[in-house]
Amino acid sequence: MGTKPVIVRTYHGTQGSATAAFRRDAENLAKQGYVPMSEVWAPGSWGCGAFIVALVLCLILIGFLVFIYMLIVKPGGVLTVTYQHQGGPSAS
Repeated sequence: MGTKPVIVRTYHGTQGSATAAFRRDAENLAKQGYVPMSEVWAPGSWGCGAFIVALVLCLILIGFLVFIYMLIVKPGGVLTVTYQHQGGPSAS
């Protein structure tokens, strides 16, 4: 008995857009016999560099606007889905 093929896909963006892309992809992969085995959502975050740039820009007052923007607008996250092959193509 061999191991079943596994595919790992990542979908970037907001949770809504990543989920929509996942659903489209899952439908296509189901036709090939793959089913999702696990899903993990990792929300996006601003990196250290963005905060340093905003801090430096505070010296010329525009950094306060950058900080406000960073508080209001959240960066996109990543949805990671693991698919496993369950057999032949589905009948649908």
